[in-house]
Amino acid sequence: MELSVEKLNELVSAVDRIVESRQEQTNELFSDINTSKENISKTLGIPLQNPNKSYDLYYDNIQRFMNEFLPKDNKLSKPIRNLVCTLLSHHEKDKIRYGKRGADSRMATTEDMENIIDVLSEWSKNPQDYLRLTYILLEKNKGLKYIPEERTLQDYV
Repeated sequence: MELSVEKLNELVSAVDRIVESRQEQTNELFSDINTSKENISKTLGIPLQNPNKSYDLYYDNIQRFMNEFLPKDNKLSKPIRNLVCTLLSHHEKDKIRYGKRGADSRMATTEDMENIIDVLSEWSKNPQDYLRLTYILLEKNKGLKYIPEERTLQDYV
């Protein structure tokens, strides 16, 4: 089956009109929108993630802090680690003290990691008071609704 020159020209013309029409439609849809990452992030209400900064915050600050400054006694450090991970991952373990969390705290947003740094800075005024740190973390988790309001420190010990 052979196409005539006239039919071929008609087909090319139709394709050109479709491409032109789509280009005009796209320009009309997005002509008044600033499509920069920052503007899209602001419009959608989603914070921009900085993977390098998150990595540094987690491994150079949060993880290092927990390894160096938390007591070696697991009875004291486990509730603190649990609450830190809950704050970073927005998920509590299935059975509070054990089970699956369903999220990885290393993948937390930069904003959440900065939040932990703020909590640790607040606690650093009395760095020997681990109960106060646990309480600050518990209240922060309650305030952000990551855990139920009725949770107490006894639930984690």
